[in-house]
Order: sequence, then structure tokens, then C-alpha cells
Amino acid sequence: MTTLEPIRDGLLRATAADLPPDLVRAMEAAAPDLSGARRRTVRSGRIPWASAEWGDPSATPLVLIHGVTSNAETFWRVAPALAAAGRHVVAVDMPGHGRTGSWQGRHRFTETAADLAAWLRTADLDRPGLAVLGHSWGGLVVAALPAVGLVPDRLILLDPPALPLSAMEAMTHDPLERPYATVTEASAAIRSANPGWLEGDIEAKALGLTQFDLEAVVAILIDNGDWDGGLGALADPAAGRVPVWLIRGEFARGGLIPEAIVPAFASRVGADHVITIADAPHSPQRLYPEATILAILRALGLAWP
Repeated sequence: MTTLEPIRDGLLRATAADLPPDLVRAMEAAAPDLSGARRRTVRSGRIPWASAEWGDPSATPLVLIHGVTSNAETFWRVAPALAAAGRHVVAVDMPGHGRTGSWQGRHRFTETAADLAAWLRTADLDRPGLAVLGHSWGGLVVAALPAVGLVPDRLILLDPPALPLSAMEAMTHDPLERPYATVTEASAAIRSANPGWLEGDIEAKALGLTQFDLEAVVAILIDNGDWDGGLGALADPAAGRVPVWLIRGEFARGGLIPEAIVPAFASRVGADHVITIADAPHSPQRLYPEATILAILRALGLAWP
């Protein structure tokens, strides 16, 4: 789609001018309430998985998985733009989150991956060419998909934390990341803490903070031990034949993969499959959506060589 060479000094930088015009139009027309998406709920096991979808349902699927305390709305700009690139994009609310809820107490990454794999099959998304992207917690979950028997065409990990348990436990004390009674209350707190965010990102995050199950989030964060960014799961032989891409923020800017861990990822996935977005924090889709979209296009084989 583009022959742009956007990486300088090892960092990806991009603006709307670096994306095809139809993708920019889709991003600019997006709404944080996902009003431009199709909604559906598919029951798999005891869980009613709620998802939002864009693009031609017969096109190659790209499934987007969010992190803890979030929901499908975190991809409100990214998803329609990727659909404009020709993919059937599906963003799903994970168990204990969003409209899915229905926490089953299965906090281990492999347990959640097994539940996700079952839903992907039931929803008829386990098709040739399937790509699955996971942000944060979602990254460690999708990294475990091959180990539980579902082998996508490619995996994309968006800043999956590689931090010790002590750091993950500290997140449970974050005064911002707590349940809120109303979106208005949550929005005020997020707006104050993140003055650089667009109102759409504030609204999307605020909704997530009114929908998550606190027991689920605490279990996920502290009962998985040290978080390794998914490297352990990717060492499973079943993952050996899956192309994997790592898209990350800068650790000094709030990314959750320390620089010292990056060589281990490069060794596993290939140095050319590691993309660092300049100045980006842990959730680059909020402050740097253009660079995030371009990086995902590269992982899908749709951008620069």
C-alpha cells in the first residue's frame, strides 16, 4: 500500500500524511462509541462474547484483543482504519471486561487463551490468513494461542508487559485504574490525569473503567507471577512456525518492555519484526494512532518492504 521508509534511528514516526487517504478518512470518521461498527454476541462455553466488527465479513480476519480494565473501544480509531485496508476487523470484549463480563475465574494466560481460541472457532474467525493482535494483557494471551491449539497466520503483540510481579502488583494500587460508578466520573479523572488525550480516547477509556470486574483484574495482574511479554509462550514448539511481530512504546516514555528485554524478543521474532514507536507510551494507539496503524500494516505485510 505504501513504500514509505518510516523508521529512523530505530524508531517509527508517522503522521496522517504517511497513510493512504482512505485509511485516514476512516480514522477521522470513527466514533469512540463504535457507532460505525456492527455489534454481535457469540456464546462460547459459558461466556457471551461481545464484539464490534468492521469491513467485509468475507475478508481475511484481523482480531484485536484489549488489555486489563479496557474494552473494544480502545481500538476505536485503529479498527476502522484497518478495515479500510481490506481486513475484516473484529475487536472483542474479553471475559471480565466490557459487555462480555461473565468472569469465570480463569486468570492464567493459557486459560484465557484457550477460552479465546474456543470463541474464535465458534465465531467462525479461525480462517486462513487470520491475524490476532493483543495489547498489553491481550498480548500475553494471544502469544499463548498456538500452545493451546490455535495457530493463526500471524501474531501481533502490542506492548505486552515484561515486568516482575512486584511491578504488576503495584498496578493494582493505581488510583486511576479503579471501578467508577459513572462514565462522567471516570472521564473527569482520566481527563485530569491525561491532558494530551483526545476526548474520544477519554470517553473510550472511561467506559472501560465502568465495566470491568475488579476481581478479574486483580487476579490477572498478580496471580500470573512475573510477566514476560509472552516470550515463554512463544517458546512453545507450536508457535515456532507463526510469524510474530512486536510493536512497542519506548520504556522511557511509559512503555512496559524494558530496553534490556528487547534483544530477547529480537532473537525470538527477528529484529526486523520489532517496531518501536517514537515517544509512545504503553498504549500507542491513543497518542500515536497513525504510527500504530502503520506498524500494524507492516506486520500484516501491507506497508513498507
